[in-house]
Amino acid sequence: MEASEESKSLCDKLYERLSKRISNLQRVETQRWCGLYQPNRNRFAYINHRKRMHRIEVWCLGDPTELQRNTTLNVKPRQPTTGGFSALFQARFFVDHPSEIETACDLLYQISYRLS
Repeated sequence: MEASEESKSLCDKLYERLSKRISNLQRVETQRWCGLYQPNRNRFAYINHRKRMHRIEVWCLGDPTELQRNTTLNVKPRQPTTGGFSALFQARFFVDHPSEIETACDLLYQISYRLS
């Protein structure tokens, strides 16, 4: 995986924390991304790793307005595009610090995972 140590650590912490809430949570890793899902369900989040920055970018299922209403994280809506990924993953947010992991887990579990 091509990622800064801090970015990889944040991804690992997010996965570990979500694994405590979602039984048999799976993670598919590529060079820059991890996809999160439970077997027999669709992926509900993609994590973009950063090579030089100490953060991760999380793309997730859910309406951007609803996601923002349910978190203190800064959820950003996707710019209008077409296609499979862009049609499903309408919102993203950044996790910059380990202290934000629990908040990110709450959001992903309460909204995105349930939509998968």
